Amino acid sequence: MIRRVVSMVAAVLLTASYTFAQDRGTALGGVAFGSKPSAVTAAMTDLGLTPAALDDSRTPFPLDQTFAGKIDGRQVLVVAMYDSREALEKMLVSFITSDTECLQFYRDFKLALMREYGDTHADVEQWKAPYDGGKHVGREQVAIRNGKGFVGATWERDDLDSTAGMSLSVASNLTVTLAYESSRWATELDRRRKVLSSVPSGSRQQ
Repeated sequence: MIRRVVSMVAAVLLTASYTFAQDRGTALGGVAFGSKPSAVTAAMTDLGLTPAALDDSRTPFPLDQTFAGKIDGRQVLVVAMYDSREALEKMLVSFITSDTECLQFYRDFKLALMREYGDTHADVEQWKAPYDGGKHVGREQVAIRNGKGFVGATWERDDLDSTAGMSLSVASNLTVTLAYESSRWATELDRRRKVLSSVPSGSRQQ
């Protein structure tokens, strides 16, 4: 069942459903970096995902969008992040997995991405004491949840005349997250840090 879902999800991720400028990299459903919020909404709607209400509407980045729904029965949460010109520069796709299946889902998904994009740029499974030295075996989920384990892989992809990043990892809450970052994300991240530094802490939302 896990492998069937991974194959389906990978097919959706890798299929370009929209026609965009060829010099930009793409994210979920073939949405290109630089796309406007309306285009991202249309693409997510075609995937069966709908806008998700945030718990706190106060945010220094009001253009950002959140979508939720299922892809082939797998619950997903998508966060799209835009720069000040309303251009998509990062997308996070979180797959809600049970504790017992998260690592198998991650590893199967990583293999599917490797078949499409080639070898990883980095591939890390790191375990800290008391889970180092092989003592993580059978207790991987506990180690990750306690911040003593990290599992992740990255790829480099083309975007404009530079490189975009793509990563797959298991979060501390044992969900599997696929992150797409454009070649312009570092500039946008710097802008966001400056914005956050000027916002009262009670109003911050990352």
